[in-house]
Amino acid sequence: MPVHKHTHCELQYIMRGKGQHIINDCSYNYEKGDLFILVPQDTHFFVFQEKCAICFIKFHEGFFQDLLLDADFKQVFFRLSSPNRKMALAGNSRQQVIQLMDLIIAEQRKESSHQNIIIKNALALVLSLIAKKWIQNMVKPKDEKIQAILNYIDQHITEKHLLSTQNIADIFHISKAYFNQYFSKATGSSYKKYVQEYALKLIAHQLIHRDKTLSQLADEFGYTDESHLSNAFKAHFHQTPTAFKKEHQQH
Repeated sequence: MPVHKHTHCELQYIMRGKGQHIINDCSYNYEKGDLFILVPQDTHFFVFQEKCAICFIKFHEGFFQDLLLDADFKQVFFRLSSPNRKMALAGNSRQQVIQLMDLIIAEQRKESSHQNIIIKNALALVLSLIAKKWIQNMVKPKDEKIQAILNYIDQHITEKHLLSTQNIADIFHISKAYFNQYFSKATGSSYKKYVQEYALKLIAHQLIHRDKTLSQLADEFGYTDESHLSNAFKAHFHQTPTAFKKEHQQH
């Protein structure tokens, strides 16, 4: 399969075989049961080591229009922009996803009045399990409280009012005066710097791989305006968003 890109999201489930999957210049080995998620503007191709069977499920945000009204599922869909394209599933999570994918494939092969409902909800469950596992694997600090704080930041990164030092210190029962010291000791980064850099990394990834304007991203991530985001982006990446996008989409 030659190098190509899509304008839609695509879930790829390895039903049989093994080989390498090259996505955005990163190489992933794959075998039966593996799962990949691609977002718009990702480039990819397969190198087959043996005969393979792969299930491709293409979808846009509009497919989940009703489910996206739920704030929790909206966060699940947002997780698709994670730079990780191969889903690191194991144990029960892997078995659950395999069962759901088998259900989707079986439903697609037959005509039924409830086909679309079953496929949509099964796919939503697959994406939810992927998002759950992604959050669990994001960091593994010894301190369970800092893990909970990092998960909270990840879940609410587009809601700046929920990430104020006062609010997060109150939620996790830490004094505001001690919170910054505690966070820096646990992560090696100041709280403000961590949140800002994490948001900018997500913005950079969406700028390249999602069809969103800088104005849309500024609004989504709580920046005052496009100019404010552009200045913050340039200070961190030493490039304007336009130059950054142009350079990375050429690779």
